[in-house]
Amino acid sequence: MATRGTLRGVSRVAVRSTLLLIACAAVLVACGGSQQSASPTAEPTLARIAGTPDASTVVTSNLIVLGGTDFATGKTIRIPFQVAQKDGKILHPDGGTAQLYLGATATSPALGPYPVQQLSLKGAGITFELEDEETIMVAAEVPLPAAGAWTAVVTMKVAGKTVVASNQFSILPKEVTPAVGAAAPTARTPTLKDVGGDGTKISTARPLNLTLLRDSIPDLLAAQRPFVVAFATPQFCTSRLCGPVVDITRNIQRSLQGTKMAFVHAEIYTDLNPSKGVAPWVLAWALPTEPWIFVVNAQGTITAKFEGSVTPAELEAAARAALAS
Repeated sequence: MATRGTLRGVSRVAVRSTLLLIACAAVLVACGGSQQSASPTAEPTLARIAGTPDASTVVTSNLIVLGGTDFATGKTIRIPFQVAQKDGKILHPDGGTAQLYLGATATSPALGPYPVQQLSLKGAGITFELEDEETIMVAAEVPLPAAGAWTAVVTMKVAGKTVVASNQFSILPKEVTPAVGAAAPTARTPTLKDVGGDGTKISTARPLNLTLLRDSIPDLLAAQRPFVVAFATPQFCTSRLCGPVVDITRNIQRSLQGTKMAFVHAEIYTDLNPSKGVAPWVLAWALPTEPWIFVVNAQGTITAKFEGSVTPAELEAAARAALAS
């Protein structure tokens, strides 16, 4: 199974276990070989944007901590991320000043800029271990170019001063997880009935959210009920996002009480035990990381998906859209 964990609250001592670094180590090797250059339609180059016009590679003192790995060529997606200093401190941009650029090399024409918003993950009943986890930056509607190794550069103002951050990531030939528009996998997820009502046997969330453990995915598909499923393991998460993601799911469940929308929490590991490997439903959904949220309509079609962080507003909008489809 591929490396797990997504955008996390970054240590104030060091940037630990960031997805992007893991993704670079694991994915760039797999994506070796020839790479198409970006079409020369955008100037300047990444090196110039980063303030190092004569450099052959872009290396900055600040790191982009990317909140995902399942990026596929030809897709237009949201890209969540944070920017961290070398000491792990998360930097927050002055309003409306952050921009994202992509480039095949430091000297090839840059693609972008793509505007970036800073969004809040806060909401009723949503708890975080660190304050830094409560906000993310999101570049929406980013068209992904050719598959291969790419560099991202972010520029922004912090307290009026220009800050630049960079890192490498990979664009895949094809999505790993089920695509929006595809049929939802039918693998069975456990419910309270399967464990005699003892939710501690199928969920590591604390406190337990029993209302998220009542329905199994194939039963909801057979009943033609739309649903939101959160794949997350709060106790064993390699990021600190699993707990908040389950909280956010429960938060939106409350907002949509009285509708047909169902909500499911499914753990990552068999018998809640990492030594037993990932659960069959995780394999069925081909999840390379955790947490993940998928939104499925009454026809059993995936209408939205989120790797790692998702704001309450984004998830509620996606769930309401699925209800209406």
